[in-house]
This record gives sequence, C-alpha cells and structure tokens, in this order.
Amino acid sequence: PGAPELVRVKKDDPNRAMKFDYSLRAPNQWAGVTVEIHGLPDADGKFVPDDVSGFKTLSMQVYATGIEILRLEAISKGSGKDMGTVYPMRTFKLKPGFNTYQIPMGSFTQPAWASVRVDPKDIFRVLTSINITAFCDQCDFPKEGMVIVDNIVFQK
Repeated sequence: PGAPELVRVKKDDPNRAMKFDYSLRAPNQWAGVTVEIHGLPDADGKFVPDDVSGFKTLSMQVYATGIEILRLEAISKGSGKDMGTVYPMRTFKLKPGFNTYQIPMGSFTQPAWASVRVDPKDIFRVLTSINITAFCDQCDFPKEGMVIVDNIVFQK
C-alpha cells in the first residue's frame, strides 16, 4: 500500500476525504495497515501535543471495503508518554456505506496484555495523533480493500 490520498466522496462535492488501500496477507496471527493522523502540524520535526481530555466523543465518517472493524489508537509521542504499541485503543464495528461514528472517549482502553499501564485521560491531555488501523486478528484468508475517512472531530 502507498501513502494515503485525498479523494472526493461525491463527484461534484469540493470536500475531500482521506483514502488508503490495504492488503492483509494470510495466514497471519495479526495483520494491519495503519495511517497516523496528527491533530496539529509538527514543529521543527517534532510532534505537537494537544489537550483533548475535555471532550466526550471522537466523531468520524468512515467507508470501508473488505473489513468489518477498525481500530483507533490514541497516541502521545515525545511528551513523556511514549509506550510503544500499548496505547489506549478502541475497536468498532463498521456498517455498510459511508457512516458517522461517535466513539466515546471513555471507551479507549489498553489491551489486557499491556505491561505498562496508563490512564487514557493522561494520553488525551498530551495527544499527538490518532492511528486508524484496518486489521484482522488470526487472519485465515487474505483481505484487501480501502478505507475512506472524513470529518474527524472531537466533540464536547
């Protein structure tokens, strides 16, 4: 897969959404393709944190083919919260079509196997990015498709 691209969801609509293609090979215990979205532009090559701890939901529009679930990860890099692959995450089921999803901020949790524990609110105080991952656990057969994401908004 290449880099994400900007696409039009509707032919005559000037709005553009982010699109990425994925290909997950099987058999595979865990496979995923991730895109990282920075909330604020980097400054001097460094991540810029943003405090989103006062928000209740993360809203986003998503259209996907070939998968039924997406994983979101709340990331904080370079602000004393670097934790490798154990950031708070939230997996959600996709519906057919281009839909708006309201993800409660309180629903982000670390996986049970995480050895370094952190309160997700501490990550949301210094959030640098959100990862969106098309994935499958215990992939028995290959999966290919695309994901289109638009209007990612933190809401009170």
